[in-house]
Amino acid sequence: MIRVGTSLCLGCQSCFNVCPGQNIIRNETDGRITVHWKRCKEECDLCVKMCPAGAITLVPWDEIEPEWEISFDLVACKICGSRYATEPMLKKIESSLPAEIQKDSTGLEWIRICPVCRRNIEAESLAKLILPGRRKNDWRCSWHFLAGKRGLYPGRMRLLYNLIIFAGMRI
Repeated sequence: MIRVGTSLCLGCQSCFNVCPGQNIIRNETDGRITVHWKRCKEECDLCVKMCPAGAITLVPWDEIEPEWEISFDLVACKICGSRYATEPMLKKIESSLPAEIQKDSTGLEWIRICPVCRRNIEAESLAKLILPGRRKNDWRCSWHFLAGKRGLYPGRMRLLYNLIIFAGMRI
């Protein structure tokens, strides 16, 4: 049976992701996540091994042992405002990383930004580094970049590119 140390739980959902019996339920509504641990007769201990905080222990089956439930508010991304992680999760990451790694050269705190915004920022910075030099040398590179910015899918981009090349050869 599962026993949860509520003061230790980070709300990271690692236990939910590995439970083969689906005895751990996660519910996310209105910027709040709730994790519910059912009474479990299985002795698989995957949730215990995967818990980064050591908040879960297995105890002998007991009818009067309560089902555990913990709720966390999700933290909003500093850029887009979407809710993506719990405060205890972020504090655990911040405490384990050196301070010089937590911010980039512009002072942006990466931990407090959602994964989608992180990818977008990295893609934009790489595009600024790579594309200007390549645009001067290769018109196809800039065309693919602009087509991607306009929301064309890779298959459509390839089709349009081939049509332009084909039309150019016929002229």
